[in-house]
Amino acid sequence: MQSANMLIIGAFLIGAVRAASGNSTVGVETPTIVSTVFKYDPSKAAAIAAGVLYSVASLCLFTRLFMNKAWWGLCLPIASTCQFSPSTSKYVLIVKTVMSVGFFMRIPMATNPNSLPIFMAQQLLTLLPPAAYLAFNYILYGRFIVHCVDRRYSWIKPEKVARYFVISDITTFLIQGGGGGLEASTNTTSAKLGADILLAGLVLQTVSFAFFMILVVHAWHCIVRDGLMFRKEPWGQILWILMFSSTAYMIRCIYRVTELGQGNGGYLLTHEIYFYLLDSLPLLIGICTYIIYWPTKYLEASVKPVYDTEMTGRV
Repeated sequence: MQSANMLIIGAFLIGAVRAASGNSTVGVETPTIVSTVFKYDPSKAAAIAAGVLYSVASLCLFTRLFMNKAWWGLCLPIASTCQFSPSTSKYVLIVKTVMSVGFFMRIPMATNPNSLPIFMAQQLLTLLPPAAYLAFNYILYGRFIVHCVDRRYSWIKPEKVARYFVISDITTFLIQGGGGGLEASTNTTSAKLGADILLAGLVLQTVSFAFFMILVVHAWHCIVRDGLMFRKEPWGQILWILMFSSTAYMIRCIYRVTELGQGNGGYLLTHEIYFYLLDSLPLLIGICTYIIYWPTKYLEASVKPVYDTEMTGRV
């Protein structure tokens, strides 16, 4: 699995650099939706490479999930078009695998640059799928606190963490979806308003996820403060993979905010290579972390420590 993971990321880098580096800004005589928003012609080769690699990563994650029967983790290998249903982890995204579809949609978008439905579908299928990736981390955090350490290490009830943050993400993604639709307008005023709304949604999402990362750091600090040798515990690996994947996702959030903050015609927005290197690649690295370190083996191998009743009020 580890060698396959490295091949996926390596192939992504090679494909993205070769296909996207040469098509920054282009001149067009008749403005289209794509040229108005991106100022470049989307690379079909890069879209195919990204779509295939995300499909392979999804297949690997599905294999991990079914081998371990960890149904609570369905939200990682499948992404976007959300439908929530109660489960042991409170909320699980039951969705179709469409992150890769978002990349494949860039192919007809390049062929039909003035098609509003295609543009909107592509935008939504690449902007919204990270909701599932973030939700997996929320669920994993809650299960880690409950099953491996103690609830007192979390500022928020661990059973409620996934619910609160998923609700926050849904709200911000609805804002982003509305902004993305307006941004596709050929009317300059509407497009500017859409970009501002989209930026507001991304900023709120980034702030929300930053607070989640603070929760993880707080739990880490408390565990170290109490003298628990997490490096020697089976569950110690969970803290590392939570922080590593969350950092990768945060890179994507910061990139998106910076990209839109530069406004229409900004350097990041008008150079496709950064879309792949600072958006798609960090997400791919984040989810591929779980191909190598599938968390259920660390959760199942962990024995929750018993605390003094005077400290916790329970055994």
